[in-house]
Amino acid sequence: MYNINILGKNTFAFSDIFTNFNYDSTENFDCDLFVTDGFHLVQSGRSEPVLNYEDLKTDKLIIFNYDKCNPIEQELFSSVREFLDGKDIKCLIISLHHILDEKDLPTDFDYLSFDFFVFQVVEHYSKLNDIFDIFRDTLHYLRPKKFLSYNNIPHPHRTRLKEFLTTEDYMDDGWFSFEPRGENGLNIDYISEFGTNHFTQINLGLYLTSYFSILTETIFSGDDIPTVKLTNKVFMTMKAFHPFFMMGQPKTLDYLRKSVFKTFEDFWDEDYDDEFDHEERITKVLNSLGNILGGSCENIHRKIFGNGWNGSANEGEWTKLFNILKHNYLHLPIHAENQKQKVIDKINDFMGKEND
Repeated sequence: MYNINILGKNTFAFSDIFTNFNYDSTENFDCDLFVTDGFHLVQSGRSEPVLNYEDLKTDKLIIFNYDKCNPIEQELFSSVREFLDGKDIKCLIISLHHILDEKDLPTDFDYLSFDFFVFQVVEHYSKLNDIFDIFRDTLHYLRPKKFLSYNNIPHPHRTRLKEFLTTEDYMDDGWFSFEPRGENGLNIDYISEFGTNHFTQINLGLYLTSYFSILTETIFSGDDIPTVKLTNKVFMTMKAFHPFFMMGQPKTLDYLRKSVFKTFEDFWDEDYDDEFDHEERITKVLNSLGNILGGSCENIHRKIFGNGWNGSANEGEWTKLFNILKHNYLHLPIHAENQKQKVIDKINDFMGKEND
């Protein structure tokens, strides 16, 4: 077990997941660990606390960056290089950005990507132990809404989605939030002064009364290195047993499939995921959405559940979608454990220890 000199803010973001390290030592440290929402922000004075050289107890530094750095080369990597310049410090960066091409990995320090938010969803979101039965018991009901889409901050691609839904007269066909805390925002479930768990619970009613989610990830464009960064949205949707469209970075669905999750190419066109031109990608995903939203709720129901059901709890066309949703739900804790072990193995390698 390594003795770690843990620094930064919200250090529990790391220590609550990686409980096999010792964070209580006052001497004989094996490495330093700096936890931050954005290393480029703290080092430029836009966040705190700043990492100072005198805070370090060793010549091995791990930086755990648990929020977005976009563009990653310009923001995260350049700030790390500036900090390390002229110093004899071995460094490992752990961030949420999965770099798509190995040639883009930095060569002057170690780097590892990590799906941080899957732990939040697995450990802290609603415990939906009966979700399989709930799905089966309600699959014969016509759902009143076609889609569900949460949009807190008005990023450009979210604004484009709002404009598309409004222009094509689809807005009333779904549950759609947009700046729910804003004066002129669209709110579907946020009530001020009613608790603080809005982002750590699942409003299951919205999922059960709609057919699919439109996920608008935090990042759609702006990369200087092609990456995929996931937030809690996709993992929350998997836990809520909901199929989804993805408005995110190119190859986001591809990354999910490589992580052994399943997507919904058998139900609608997901070719947009391969498009690196951002304008073309948003056009393709909106076209794919339009092909589904143009049908009635009954048409969507039959498309994803099948044309009929005889009441069987185990057989029928509906099992095609059910099996995908069940697989994703059950794979969430496996993916979390895989991600955790990946980090442990990388830290062992960084420290010069053979993996167990």
